[in-house]
Amino acid sequence: MGHNISAIIGRRSIIQKLADTWIYASVIELPQDFAMVFLTNTFIESIEELYNLSDDFCCPALDSFTSIAEQLLEEFSFHTKLAYIETDYFGGVGTQGGVLYENGRILIKPCSGEGTINLLLKELGVLCMRGLDEFDSLSLGSYRHMQDF
Repeated sequence: MGHNISAIIGRRSIIQKLADTWIYASVIELPQDFAMVFLTNTFIESIEELYNLSDDFCCPALDSFTSIAEQLLEEFSFHTKLAYIETDYFGGVGTQGGVLYENGRILIKPCSGEGTINLLLKELGVLCMRGLDEFDSLSLGSYRHMQDF
C-alpha cells in the first residue's frame, strides 16, 4: 500500500482558522487536539486563482513544498507552531519530509529522510502513546491518499 500526502498540521483551533479562510480546505481532526488540512490540487488552485499567484516549488529538500504552502505557514504560524509534512511511499519504499514554522519563520529547516515527520510532530507537542511513535499516535497512517478526503 502507498502513502502519499502533503498537509499542514497544527493545533485544531489554528487549522480550523486556516480552513475557514479557504473554501476548499477541509479540516481533518486528529488525536491530542491536533488537526490537519491536505494541500490538495483543488485547494492550492483556488489560492492561485484568487491571488493570481504561481505555485512554484521552492525547496529542493522537499518534493511537494510550494510557495503557496510556504505562504500559508508564514501567515498562520503566528503565536503557534505549524508543520508541513509530505510522504511518498509505495511498498515500504519512498520518502518523507517536512518543515516546521513558528511565528511566521522557519523553526526547523526543510528536511527529509527517515524519522523527519516524527521529529516535526514531537516539536509540535505530539505525545507518543504507549508503543507508538508520533506519526502513529496521531493515526496518520489512516490517511494514505489525499483524494480520499
